[in-house]
Amino acid sequence: MPATTLYVARHGQTAFNKQQRFQGSTDLPLDEEGCAQAELLAQRLPAGITRIIASPLLRARQTAGYVAKTHGLKVVLMEDFRERDYGVFEGLNRQELETQYAEIWRRKIAQQWDDAPPGGETMRETFQRVQVGLQLLATQQPGETVLLVAHGFVARAVRAILTQQAEADFFTTPMLGNAEFETYSIIGTHLSR
Repeated sequence: MPATTLYVARHGQTAFNKQQRFQGSTDLPLDEEGCAQAELLAQRLPAGITRIIASPLLRARQTAGYVAKTHGLKVVLMEDFRERDYGVFEGLNRQELETQYAEIWRRKIAQQWDDAPPGGETMRETFQRVQVGLQLLATQQPGETVLLVAHGFVARAVRAILTQQAEADFFTTPMLGNAEFETYSIIGTHLSR
């Protein structure tokens, strides 16, 4: 089976990113800087992309749209790559969380594999959803060069899956910045960076 080249990009900046608020499933558009970042991403990505896949959330769709326009491609949405839902943490910054949800914030609940903020997804649930999406992508696009436009947690999950990173090391590597990307090669069931 021919290798699939996978570029994984994080969406451009939104108001919540700038304000350092939990965004998760909150569906915000790119801000002015985020639009400029998405345009620059479209220019920085190598030629030869054959497919663009994006999270259905607006910020990812908008970012993918800039790339699609530059590269002459359509955007395919995949629900598996939507951002993690942070439940009651959505829209709040660290100071607000320390005040409103002090007990669960101290437990680092957003960084627990099998626990989550009330109303949110666990890390494991999101991780497993992303893994299903990657398996579909690998089987449906063998030999292609695919751009996936997603989110910070999703990009970390992709990295962990494709590099077989230990659960304990999930937060040891930095999150992708807005409109940054990483490159992977998927060969059948052998996954490498």
